[in-house]
Amino acid sequence: MAKKKLQGQVAILSGGGRGIGAAAAARLAAGGAKLVLVARTEQEVESVAAGLRRQGAQALAVVGDISDPEVVEEVVETALEQYNRVDILVNNAAVLWPFEEIAESDPEEWAYNIAVNLIAPYWLVRNVLPVMLDQGSGRILAVGDGTAPLAGASAYLAAKAGLEMWMRVLATEVAGSGVSANLLDPGAVDSALQEDLRTVDTTGTRLDTACFHELHERGQLQPPAQIGELIYWLVGPWGRAYNGERFSAADQAWRQRVAADLA
Repeated sequence: MAKKKLQGQVAILSGGGRGIGAAAAARLAAGGAKLVLVARTEQEVESVAAGLRRQGAQALAVVGDISDPEVVEEVVETALEQYNRVDILVNNAAVLWPFEEIAESDPEEWAYNIAVNLIAPYWLVRNVLPVMLDQGSGRILAVGDGTAPLAGASAYLAAKAGLEMWMRVLATEVAGSGVSANLLDPGAVDSALQEDLRTVDTTGTRLDTACFHELHERGQLQPPAQIGELIYWLVGPWGRAYNGERFSAADQAWRQRVAADLA
């Protein structure tokens, strides 16, 4: 295992109460980072932060919905008040619903999906970016994929596709500043989102979730801890040279490089 390459650094992770977020929090903490985790479910995010503290890490939990700008301000203020800096931001929080055909979708649910998956990352970056620019360093990472159309996932995929382009624009704006912005496509992960997909009743619709059931049955969903390793590599010194890049967990050559670097 690689030594603590994030010693003294401060990381904010959204969606830090479970799945990829919790796994990434554990890996970054093991790498020496101080953490501020935010999620909507108090029991989950408090449990993750408390578990990390029991292992000797410095970890704080903020309970709230990051689609609310006031919650985002609280998250960043917590990091600055307690740790006096922000070095890493991982925009990981995501919601799937509504998973319905557009004609049947609820407009408020649809708009809320965009608010969490696309607008909230803007609020988080808008609040931490001036800090990072003043420091002359920072790593911003977005997690998600919106490249392949899937009936029923119009809000989620539109938000994630927009997030990728937005991150590319951000990368052009921070080029040469010491701050970087990259995107990670995690692929199919054994997470609550995947669990939700398997509960969808597709009877009488154009929706098709068979592939997700098959991945689960074949044991081909990736453990969140594996994605946590990729996140650690990207926000650590190994990812320093990259800006405006899209990384994929399906890229076996890259994963082998990560494994070698972290060995």
